[in-house]
Amino acid sequence: MKFGGALMSDAQGIVKVGQLVEKYSPDPLVIVVSAMGKITNSLENLHANYKNKHKSEKLFLDIKDYHLNLINKLFPEGNDELNKALSSIFNKLLDSTNETYENIYEAYDSIVSMGEEISSCIVYYYLLSMGISVRLINAKSLITTNSNYTDADVHWEYTQKSIETSINPMLEASDVVVTQGFIGSDIFGKPTTLGREGSDFTAAIFGNIINADEVTIWKNVPGLMNSDPARFDDSEKIENISYHEAIELAYYGASVIHPKTIQPLKQKNIPLLVRPYYDSSLMPTIINNNTSNDSSTHSVIVKDEQILMSISTRNLSFIAEDNLKQIFSAFSRNRIHINMMQNSAVSFSVSFTKENDKLKAIIGDLSMFNLKYNSGLQLITIRHYTDELINKHVINKKVYLLQKSRVTVQILLSK
Repeated sequence: MKFGGALMSDAQGIVKVGQLVEKYSPDPLVIVVSAMGKITNSLENLHANYKNKHKSEKLFLDIKDYHLNLINKLFPEGNDELNKALSSIFNKLLDSTNETYENIYEAYDSIVSMGEEISSCIVYYYLLSMGISVRLINAKSLITTNSNYTDADVHWEYTQKSIETSINPMLEASDVVVTQGFIGSDIFGKPTTLGREGSDFTAAIFGNIINADEVTIWKNVPGLMNSDPARFDDSEKIENISYHEAIELAYYGASVIHPKTIQPLKQKNIPLLVRPYYDSSLMPTIINNNTSNDSSTHSVIVKDEQILMSISTRNLSFIAEDNLKQIFSAFSRNRIHINMMQNSAVSFSVSFTKENDKLKAIIGDLSMFNLKYNSGLQLITIRHYTDELINKHVINKKVYLLQKSRVTVQILLSK
């Protein structure tokens, strides 16, 4: 089971986690938790300012106070063991802001990974207080990755050995195991993260290695929706889709599923269930190898804050393979994911999501080219589109790029 930050944003959310674990805990369970509420955002802000000691101290105290206020409501009579454990984690977080790092990405993983350690500690002690037989184990000791900080790749052989050695005996003893999503460590023991929203992927890793009957992701929506209910009044729940279709939706940016989540489950034919935490009696969305329903419902995915950059050579010669190699290397070096691209004889256009100072960095790295860009755009991806759907989304808007395949259309347009 994986519980996200939206559920665990307050004491009531932790109580709900406890109720769900208690309901299913007669069976062996691995519980994967995200950081609480918007704490990952707060930690990213701390990372962005960790060299500014005055500002970072205030941000650190805000993060600490948020969690202390939560546990005071969760444990009105106090919990000395939890307070002691959290004090140690907060000291580690504070120490991480005073370290010297090789680059900003290593710093990010060291600082931001602490959110899951805090949340898992709180969930563990709450489950203990309920009388549940529970064990807490740090995912950094289980999931081994390379050193590609902020988007690390899993070393499956090492990870499988660690999980089988540590987790399987606990499950055989019918213990509930609590661990963290999103985080791991490289072969040097340095913290790494699996990519934003990577807790789903963590759950899939555990599901694959322990040969789980199923993996459940608890969300604040009825299941996997065909569009964002906050944007569209006509959003519909998808009852069942295939692994392949889920991979496509995740690739294009469906926020309910992390892009890497599906493959480990598909490999062993493990169903992925997306369930609403507010009513566990509702039927989940089931993601499995059944392809019969894939084309029955269209899906609409929207990405805001898009930048369209057009790149051309200074002498207006053709954009050739050597030019493309330079361009892709620059985007890879700055860890910018290209959402859409289009090539013409003398220019190459790409769309990507605005992130911190990455626009400035990529402009610097591509200074040998002529660059033009538009910002504040919106990228709409429609799976199983119709002309009527396309017209609905482009009306009264300026279209910058439009690309179609047999089942997918992408439209970059003004908001």
